[in-house]
Amino acid sequence: MDTIGTIYAKAIDDLSAKIFIPAFVCSIFVELGPIIASYTNFGFWIVYVISFIVGVFVAPLILYLLIELSIRFNDGKPFGDILGLFLLPLGFAGLFPDYFNNFEVPYTQVTGLAMLAWGFMLVAHGNFLRAIKELL
Repeated sequence: MDTIGTIYAKAIDDLSAKIFIPAFVCSIFVELGPIIASYTNFGFWIVYVISFIVGVFVAPLILYLLIELSIRFNDGKPFGDILGLFLLPLGFAGLFPDYFNNFEVPYTQVTGLAMLAWGFMLVAHGNFLRAIKELL
């Protein structure tokens, strides 16, 4: 029988191709929304629209930078899977902070979900064994 954590992880893995940009937008809204609101007099909807615009432009930029870096510095071999392997534990720590009591996770569960979605998205087209071999 699967635990609730395993069910969440399977669901995020299945949906990662569809939710990685919306999860990123939500993460920006949750993490940066209060900061934007404290420095300005913007309301909820204006802060959300700003977060949406930033997320829609930054997420493809990150993917483009990953492609460029892999072409220029890694001889065209993708290293998104290595970055994904790095993000997955951080995503799990953020999504399930109760299981990581000894660590103070400095971000919210929404950001943990976004990190998991990005990690699964980056690893989805890669090869785990090749990534681990390159890390070692």
